[in-house]
Amino acid sequence: MAKANGTAIGSLILLAMMVEPCASAEQQFSCKGQLIRGGSADAQPSPIDLNVTFGERKKLSMKTGEGAILSPRTISDNKIQLKFETKEFVGEYFHYTGDLFLIYPSGHLARLNCLRT
Repeated sequence: MAKANGTAIGSLILLAMMVEPCASAEQQFSCKGQLIRGGSADAQPSPIDLNVTFGERKKLSMKTGEGAILSPRTISDNKIQLKFETKEFVGEYFHYTGDLFLIYPSGHLARLNCLRT
């Protein structure tokens, strides 16, 4: 019994040691969605394509479909939501659902869905 407990404790310690290096690895997401336009009923939604990278120390970078690179400033990050801002928009990413909302100063809203690549 004591040997089984020792093995279980050793396994838990090893698992805990392995989880941290994986958490610090770079994570990449491909986010696709569209700008939701208000007002005109005949306006077509604009497609948006972003590649998002979460680097070490929670460094966030984004690359648009047109090739522009953005370096957002993180406002908050918790188990549910990551909130960040750029000069163009404020972003809210929801960890559980993979939804990314971009809120523009003009009042427009974009909804994207992000998948790990």
